[in-house]
Amino acid sequence: MNKKKNLIMVILLLAGVSILFSSMIQQETAKELFEKALYLEETKGDLEKAIEVYKQVVKKFLDERATAAKAQLHIGLCYEKLGLKEAQKAYQNVIDKYPDQTEAVKAAREKLSLLLKAQAVVEKGDADQKIRKIYESTEKAYGFISPDGKNLALVGGEGDIWLREIASGKETRLTQTPSFKYWCFWSPDSKTIAYLDVLNGLYVVPVKGGEARALIRSDSDFIKEGNFAWPTGWTSDSYMILCQVPKRGLCAIPISGEEWKDIFKIPDQKTDEDFSLLTLSPNGKFLAYESNNDIYIMPAVGGQSIQITNHPFPDSWPVWSFDGKWISFYSTRSGTNEIWVKMISPDGHPEGEPIQVFRGLSTRNTFYNWVKDGKIGISLNTSVSNIFISDLETGEETQLTHIQTFERNPRWSPNGRQVAFISFREGKSDLWTISSQGEEAKKLTINVPNPKENRYITRPSWLPNGKKLVFGGFFGYGNRGIWMVPVDGGVPQKMKFDFDPWIECCDVSPDGSYIAFDYIGTDEGNPIKGSRTFEKDIYVIPFKDGEPQRITKIEKSGLSFYSPRWSPDGKRIAFRSRNWFEDNEGKESEEIWVCEFPGGEPKAITKKMKGNLTHLSWSPDGKTIVFSKLENNKEQIYAVPSDGGVINKLNIEGFSPDFSPDGKKIAFGRRLPGKVEYWLVENFLPLVKGRK
Repeated sequence: MNKKKNLIMVILLLAGVSILFSSMIQQETAKELFEKALYLEETKGDLEKAIEVYKQVVKKFLDERATAAKAQLHIGLCYEKLGLKEAQKAYQNVIDKYPDQTEAVKAAREKLSLLLKAQAVVEKGDADQKIRKIYESTEKAYGFISPDGKNLALVGGEGDIWLREIASGKETRLTQTPSFKYWCFWSPDSKTIAYLDVLNGLYVVPVKGGEARALIRSDSDFIKEGNFAWPTGWTSDSYMILCQVPKRGLCAIPISGEEWKDIFKIPDQKTDEDFSLLTLSPNGKFLAYESNNDIYIMPAVGGQSIQITNHPFPDSWPVWSFDGKWISFYSTRSGTNEIWVKMISPDGHPEGEPIQVFRGLSTRNTFYNWVKDGKIGISLNTSVSNIFISDLETGEETQLTHIQTFERNPRWSPNGRQVAFISFREGKSDLWTISSQGEEAKKLTINVPNPKENRYITRPSWLPNGKKLVFGGFFGYGNRGIWMVPVDGGVPQKMKFDFDPWIECCDVSPDGSYIAFDYIGTDEGNPIKGSRTFEKDIYVIPFKDGEPQRITKIEKSGLSFYSPRWSPDGKRIAFRSRNWFEDNEGKESEEIWVCEFPGGEPKAITKKMKGNLTHLSWSPDGKTIVFSKLENNKEQIYAVPSDGGVINKLNIEGFSPDFSPDGKKIAFGRRLPGKVEYWLVENFLPLVKGRK
């Protein structure tokens, strides 16, 4: 009898464990399934497949109401991106079925309100909005569609420009130079491509083939003096490139090489930020620009500006359609990075409500441009990187983070229990920490200044007591410098080092007495005295207060120094260098240096090499420095003796390595396989009452 009773108890116990285990699995599966759908939507761009998976979440996990509500909301977002009327019904389902999920309901109401407002203003034509993928590649970096819609200008992984015929798929290489090109601007007649190289040299190349011609050479005095000309468009005759030049205004640069023409000069008592990203309308009558996170239009001959957008969230980067009837712009007004358009009347006034074209853009490596028939092409790069740890004794690797986003720059805490890193998992650059055992990550940069504006955070550095982290970066305009945040999270506090334009990478000394940082100066505002305005240098400043001391007193044109890192004993500083003029010629141009502190002279401990070197880290005994280098399109981690010597390749694929305090492990970032996708958005422009 006792045996039978015991057997029943065991069965009941097992059943209870089974139910508990099943419940745990279901919760995990709900989360995993939602993240799978989110990856399909935001990274892969496969909206129809994402909808299928979101519907599975809604159907299978009725008790997981928070996750199900988010899934139902994203069904609406996907339908809206596809331009389908089912979006309204999906949003209404969130409101009707999940009234207890306040955040999801609020977002659904906002989206539904925008859709209904748009319907009240416009009469839709016969065709529905379509979004279709016309190209993808694992070899190219990004692309730009020609105004006639026939070709793509593609930037290859090696940095050259290729022409791809969309109909046939035929590709032709247009440039073959050592410099990397990172932006293309089509002429309105689709016959010429302008591009920038890494030094902001401006060139043009004919689509039919031929030699590229320099309009601003990379080694010109204009560039060496710290200037640049940023293309914002073309004149409608395809004869001149429109460029904003800091402290000057909007200029038209003839592709023939003739003298520049000033279109608009920045008025006295005004700054470039008051008239950012100036661009000329196709008929030459109006200027569009960004100011105070909104879009404005003014007559090209001067006069009163008219505000085109007025929204709590930032609107930026205005671009004219080829017929001059619309202005497109970036916005985060729906909670993600998006493209919107606004109708402009013949007299330069806004008409109707703005229309959302595309939602869910990445903050990195995303580009778009208009086609003449009212379409918009969008280049999306789906690169993902996560944080890993490698055990140097066993070679075993542990993946700490799994979010499908871009994560970088890990730093071990002094006690080795946590790893700090930068993540874009919420759409913007933020500082996070995670247990070195891989538990749930925690966001530190909360309640940041200017939360709606762009921000940038560099590799963090721990204070010796492990209670706070320090980093360089900015939170919107005017909030640039070195920041400090508690390890428990909180409002980042700006430190006193207010040097213009701003401080980037920084590192706190092991005893907490000094901060080393890299810095490039300016001829305006409050720069560090004697700083160079084209090249970066390494400086050291007392942590509490004092004057910065320049460590790299090497006056060589084009030679810049980056990413300082203190040795464990605080007596030396390591950093990397790049000679940009040599790099632009395809030469080996990068080195690693060490300098004794105080009073030492910088010494190169490696020969020149090529490979996009990243942040450095010292072994705890100070004998070895690890770094990463690009090799055969893969980032590999290397080690070099801190006194100089043979460079050894470690069996670790990744970038930005960081030694654990005991020297037994290395944390690093690793890029996962990605690709560039090119999407075409059609039929999003409505037939508006009274406008034909």
